[in-house]
Amino acid sequence: MPYALGYGRIIVIGFPFAIVATVINSAIRTDGSPRYAMFSMMVGAILNTILDPLFIFVFHWGVEGAALATILSQFIGLLFNIAYLLKFKTIRFSRSSLVMKWSISGRLASPGFASCFNNLTSTVVAFVSNNLLTLYGALSEYGADIPLTTFGLCMKVSMIAFSIGIGVASGSQPIIGFNFGAKKYDRVKKTFLLGSVVCTIITVLSWIIFQCFPLHLIRIFGTESALYEQFAVRCFRIYLLLTFLNGLQMCTGVFFQAIGQPVKAAVASLSKQLIFYIPAMLILAPVFGLDGVLMAGPVADTFAFILCLILCIREIRKMDGLSRKQEKRI
Repeated sequence: MPYALGYGRIIVIGFPFAIVATVINSAIRTDGSPRYAMFSMMVGAILNTILDPLFIFVFHWGVEGAALATILSQFIGLLFNIAYLLKFKTIRFSRSSLVMKWSISGRLASPGFASCFNNLTSTVVAFVSNNLLTLYGALSEYGADIPLTTFGLCMKVSMIAFSIGIGVASGSQPIIGFNFGAKKYDRVKKTFLLGSVVCTIITVLSWIIFQCFPLHLIRIFGTESALYEQFAVRCFRIYLLLTFLNGLQMCTGVFFQAIGQPVKAAVASLSKQLIFYIPAMLILAPVFGLDGVLMAGPVADTFAFILCLILCIREIRKMDGLSRKQEKRI
């Protein structure tokens, strides 16, 4: 608790920097400068990597130093994003740009509700899973701490790989949105299918690593007791058993956001965690104990994949119908 409070009280100072930088960074990508957008993000990430050991080990500031390194890096990243505002390619600022227009704001915000709720859901999932792992871990040979720690590491390691897929999916969003607005439905379909294939390749490669080398991944964070490593391997192999199915879901939520269907985007984005994972944990944990919490992962992956597949097939068929109508008119 002292570590969490020491870190948390400082890190919240950087929230405005991170939020504003994210908004501007999205505008930079939409303006046709994805390389600059990536550069401004990488500046903050690399600076954070350099400042962390400096503040922690050289200045001996502990977790507070880690938090300071993060918010300083976020601020520098924000400055690089702000610098781009002076050289937009297609957007021109004026006084009217600063006047709030609620109708436009509502239209802008609605497609983003899916991402918003998805992030909020991650917090709920962490709350439920942590409590179940602590509860059923205390009743097992592993105790309450080992399942909680190893599950957190499993989530973090898997997110490194999945973030690459999410990046591919996010990169396809402006392309899909532009072509959908131009009624180039064939291009929309091709972009979505290409993104899904690439994301699936990424998740399959990640799945192979997770299943074949779980102990090596855990030992990156240090060597612990045999019991700790035993549950860590079990966690990777059960919880991440069907993660190769996640590629489609990554692209589905972004796809529906890009074509202006926020409800379907929210359903696709929230399907794994909120609709399937939490209920699966609550049902399986009382029956299978700790394994039930882990088994909820592949169960949720399966049902989320089926749901996203159905939604995508229906939408693509609609686009095919619209394409045929356009051809007839020509």
